[in-house]
Amino acid sequence: MSTAIALVGLNCAVAAITAAGAGYFARVRMPRPPVGKYELPDVAVMTAVVVAAPLVYLALPRTAVAVVFGLVLCAALQFTLAPLIGGGRAWLASTVSVAVTAVCAFADLPVTVTVLTDVLLAIAVVGVANMWAQSGMRSVHAAWFAGALCCYDLVATGLTSVMDRFAAQVMGLPFAPLLAVTQGRPPVALGLGDLLLLVLFPLVAVKAFGRAAGALAAVVGLAVSAGVSLLFGLGALTGAFPLLTALGPLIVLQHVLWSRAKGGERTTAEWRAGTPRTATATTSTDPDPALLQALEPTGVDTLRTELSPGDWLAVVDGRAVGSGTSSGRARRDARLRGCDTVPVVRQN
Repeated sequence: MSTAIALVGLNCAVAAITAAGAGYFARVRMPRPPVGKYELPDVAVMTAVVVAAPLVYLALPRTAVAVVFGLVLCAALQFTLAPLIGGGRAWLASTVSVAVTAVCAFADLPVTVTVLTDVLLAIAVVGVANMWAQSGMRSVHAAWFAGALCCYDLVATGLTSVMDRFAAQVMGLPFAPLLAVTQGRPPVALGLGDLLLLVLFPLVAVKAFGRAAGALAAVVGLAVSAGVSLLFGLGALTGAFPLLTALGPLIVLQHVLWSRAKGGERTTAEWRAGTPRTATATTSTDPDPALLQALEPTGVDTLRTELSPGDWLAVVDGRAVGSGTSSGRARRDARLRGCDTVPVVRQN
């Protein structure tokens, strides 16, 4: 396979995975994990794990690396497929898929192993990106994450040989964290961190700012990937390139521009309710019409429950997000409806 064809194939795969992530995001509501909401320390922990992982894997035997990747991939496949086919069937499908890939590796079928690994990795990335986006990750968190990985990628890929050695360590292994098309020198492949951010930020942007922001984020990501591929095809680049050094600043810039244009981000509860975010929403001094409507007995239909005098409402940012016969039940109802902040409660 020529390098040009391989590069086109890689970018087509990235576009397909990005589209699959968006389709999953639009149609599937993943169960909200009981982990509260994201904060900047969570982003710091995620970044530390990403930074440390290649260094740890370089110290492990190749077989141990494959086993670890296989277990992680099996778990990611399960929670991605569970909302679609059920938890039990998802465990069966993920276990069988991983087992078949391992058998092909023992049978020395490198092309089959690469194809199966790419497919499983694509499914896992769609699931992980959706889990993060739907469970409360905000655009500002994704921007900080992208900025931190931008700096790390510059050092690990552009200024040192860490990622080169890591790629050589995992290339050809089953479950390798690389979307690989060829395994030559250099291979035509995309790292897991690069692929995850390409899929993740459009989803976070849709939730935070709307479909236009998500579409722009997807186009920018694909344009960066295609631009780097073009430079490889023209011979301007010949070795590993830190893709996140180009993508990271663009993610940060998009977050800043959309935040200013919209006057802030939608919360997860607002996104689940389909409430738009406008610039005037944070500057108006008039009472929020949605709150006033929710406080009226005839206007609480949006909560899908009948309120009686003395019942409680949970309110976040001037919007009713839950109700119940007690303050605790109102907070619990808000949490079940996707509210990722602690609401204020008041009696009807």
